[in-house]
Amino acid sequence: MTVLEPYSAAADSAASRHEAWQVALDRIELDLIRAERALDTGTGLARLDEWEVPDYYGPIPVSLRPRAEEILARQRQTVRRLSEQLGVNAQHQAFVGGASTHSAPTADVAIYVDVNA
Repeated sequence: MTVLEPYSAAADSAASRHEAWQVALDRIELDLIRAERALDTGTGLARLDEWEVPDYYGPIPVSLRPRAEEILARQRQTVRRLSEQLGVNAQHQAFVGGASTHSAPTADVAIYVDVNA
């Protein structure tokens, strides 16, 4: 992978700026794909690499704006799905917590919950 130099007006070239933003969008999209798959499969999401907005790349090229907007729309959808899943998890947690407070007074008694009911 090519290391891209910080943006400067003197060294600016449309091709290098386009490439820098293309790589940045690729990285964002890869993390998004990982998050989408984690939600789809119900598996945990591995820790993502830290990332900061590349302020030294200059403005995003107009030709990449549609892709950036599509990624942003997918990110928003993923955040909505994640929020919904957190709500479901909170409901499950409350149910399990409630079941334990209504159990028999001794810890020796097994408790079964009919999850299909």
